[in-house]
Amino acid sequence: MLLDCLVCRELVGDIPAPGGFLWQDEGAVGFHMPPLAEMGAPHPYLGHLLVVTRRHAARLGDLTDEEAAAVGRGAARLARALVEEGDAEWVYSAVIGTRTPHFHQHLLPRYPGTPDDVPWHSIDEWKGAKRGGAAEISELADRLKASRALAP
Repeated sequence: MLLDCLVCRELVGDIPAPGGFLWQDEGAVGFHMPPLAEMGAPHPYLGHLLVVTRRHAARLGDLTDEEAAAVGRGAARLARALVEEGDAEWVYSAVIGTRTPHFHQHLLPRYPGTPDDVPWHSIDEWKGAKRGGAAEISELADRLKASRALAP
C-alpha cells in the first residue's frame, strides 16, 4: 500500500466508498466510484464501478495470473449485478490507467433512454446521465448487493 495512492487510500478506508465493498476476494475488490470533489467528481455517474487489485500494481501487465483472474471474476459478477438490480441494459468495461497508477478496471452501465448517439466512452458525460452523491450511491449499492450475481 502506498499512502499517496488514491486507490490504496480507498482500500484502507481513508477515502470512504459509499455502500462499501460490493464484491471482494483475496486479489481484488469492487466498489462504486466515490464522490471525489477534489478530482472534480462530487456527484459521479451512478453505477460507475471500479474493480481494483488489493496489491499496488500499476498496469494490467503487472498483475499476477491470480490477480487477473480475480479482476475478471469480479468484473463479470458486478456487470451482471448492474443488469439484474441496477437497471443497466449494457455494461461497458475499460482499463485506461492514465491518471492513477494503481490498476483499476471501470464498469460503466448504459441505461435505457440513453440517446443512441452517446458513445460508450462518453456515457457519463451527457446532460441526462444519472448522477448521485453518497446517499444515492449507497442506495444503489444496497440493490446491487442483493443481486444473485454477488451471492457467495
